[in-house]
Amino acid sequence: MTENKVTSIHEARAIFDLLGIKEVTKEWQHKQGTQVFELPFKTMYYNGHAEINRFSIYKSGYVRKMVVHPTKGTSYSCYQLNKTRKSDEYFKDYKWCDEKNDSVWTGKYRKSNRTERILIPNHEDRYIYLCNYILKNYYRNSKMNLVGEYTMKRVTEVHDEWWKANRNEYQSPFVDKAVDRILENNIDDIKVIINGHRYNLS
Repeated sequence: MTENKVTSIHEARAIFDLLGIKEVTKEWQHKQGTQVFELPFKTMYYNGHAEINRFSIYKSGYVRKMVVHPTKGTSYSCYQLNKTRKSDEYFKDYKWCDEKNDSVWTGKYRKSNRTERILIPNHEDRYIYLCNYILKNYYRNSKMNLVGEYTMKRVTEVHDEWWKANRNEYQSPFVDKAVDRILENNIDDIKVIINGHRYNLS
């Protein structure tokens, strides 16, 4: 079955509510027209590190995934989620002139190709875009190492136990297949129906 995409902000809000995706916008962010959301689970890495999944949409048109400090819980960096496009940019061409001891314009231009982000000017469109991005990359992709609090805690405990016993050896405490089995058991086959449209979340 073809996966349906969310097409309205009402559907996006319903899915966020159903999946437990919470808005964690602070007052100062709200005043700037920013909204911040967090998923109800973290991304687990093989070294035992758990990453908070936090996203922001901005009045400027950007949609971003935040990089969250593991202990402080604050966002200290981000990366863009907006789609990209190629565009041409032109610069004046200069050459050195010994007589003037300076660079002078040759009367020509140099062409340069650059990649730019496609901004989303409408708030509802940003909301919908983020919802579809989250569904595609965090719920429909079963290869993602997404875990709830219990699994995260247990895997961390196993990692700590291994580290205490093997701290002098430089090797991974996990076998990939074993971790995959742990993580796969924590992801259910979820289907959601909103306004007669079925959304496969896993």
